[in-house]
Amino acid sequence: MRQNRIIPVFVVAAAVAVTGTACASSGTTGSAQGGGSGGSGDSGAVSNQAITLLAKMTAPQAVAQSTKAVAAKQSAKVHMTLTMPMLKEDASGAMSFGSSLAMNLTLAMSSTDSQVGAALSQMGQIEMRMSGTVAYVNMGNSPQWASALQGKKWMKIDFNNLSGVPGLSSFSFMKDLGKNNDPSMKLKDLMASPNLKKVGQEQRDGVQTLHFAGTVDPNDLVKDSAGSGLSQQDLDSLAATAKQAGVTNTSYDLWVDGSGLPVEIKFSENTAAGAVAGDLTYSDWGSAPVTVTAPPADQTVDIAQLLKNQQG
Repeated sequence: MRQNRIIPVFVVAAAVAVTGTACASSGTTGSAQGGGSGGSGDSGAVSNQAITLLAKMTAPQAVAQSTKAVAAKQSAKVHMTLTMPMLKEDASGAMSFGSSLAMNLTLAMSSTDSQVGAALSQMGQIEMRMSGTVAYVNMGNSPQWASALQGKKWMKIDFNNLSGVPGLSSFSFMKDLGKNNDPSMKLKDLMASPNLKKVGQEQRDGVQTLHFAGTVDPNDLVKDSAGSGLSQQDLDSLAATAKQAGVTNTSYDLWVDGSGLPVEIKFSENTAAGAVAGDLTYSDWGSAPVTVTAPPADQTVDIAQLLKNQQG
């Protein structure tokens, strides 16, 4: 019975770690390879010219250009910090976006809750691999977790297969992670802002960027905001995501290079669960597709099946 109580605590931690990639550091940002950002000499001059051309666009036009640039690259290295009620996550790795998410990340998590914080501290570094709706999580050094998994190292979570699983069915919405973690979704969200503005040119870790900012209320997503360029389908999808998370409003800051590729995205939002803030930095856009290797089957436990078995 003790293990039955332990597992949901760790599952929640793992699930939050996965959702955190939706978003979301204090890490550094290199130039976007293949995107024409940063550099010195002639490449720096080209980058400055590109920034100048991008700056001549309206803010919605420039962010729309960024959305297209992300769609053309589809992968990047990412470093993120996500702060949520009682939890903080730092993660680094590589992600592929689009209809099917793929990512390899290492994470460290902490909590202001004494019980959860102690468990997370025992884990140390967490490794996560995800392809489509299936995540594999190595929960680090926790002896409790090793015992709960009967000595195996990896937990498998298929977010498309959680319906009816005790303690996990509420996470079934995460089957849409591939869509929700695509940076272009946040860019489209920002495009719906009625006060989207161009802040100006700024250096972000040596990269010349354009800074944009805006706030979004869910009410902005139920209508075609003037000049947003978003389809009603885009707006409906964004509104559904916001409603699902209980988001009441979101503030965005976006920095893009001369190719329109995001160098950094910061966001803060009020949700039903409390305040959430994220800081994501990107580099090496489109350098290589992310490949995910499943861990050995004899070292992996399907958490949904384990919980079903324990329920008898």
